[in-house]
Amino acid sequence: MATRKMLTIKGIDYAERGVHPIPMGAQLGNLVVSSIITGTDPETRDTPPEIEGQVRNLFRNIKTIMEDAGGTVNDIARVSFFVQSKQQHRPSIDEEWTKMFPEDGYRPARIVLEVQPQGTPLVQCELIGFLGSDA
Repeated sequence: MATRKMLTIKGIDYAERGVHPIPMGAQLGNLVVSSIITGTDPETRDTPPEIEGQVRNLFRNIKTIMEDAGGTVNDIARVSFFVQSKQQHRPSIDEEWTKMFPEDGYRPARIVLEVQPQGTPLVQCELIGFLGSDA
């Protein structure tokens, strides 16, 4: 039976801060699933007001979650983004996306949904990964 491991982002982890009794993500065997990931800076706990700063932090937080699971961003199968405005926010996501996944044809599945995110972030995401996929 696989053992569940709580994944964290030191400095902004929900459980660590006493915000919610949930981890930033969970690993069950080779499966990695995140909770909502935001563009909060884990060192300052601030969320930049502009989309570019939030997206940069968000992608750094994606990498941190995967590393805490013992993997890399290459183990990500899908990322779902939640934005306030696709038209205004997708270009910033696309820019960081192609930096993290530069090789065309070797990128995870992705969707960008226009929703009213919880709280004040302009962008949030969640991911699903599978460790050791040899992708």
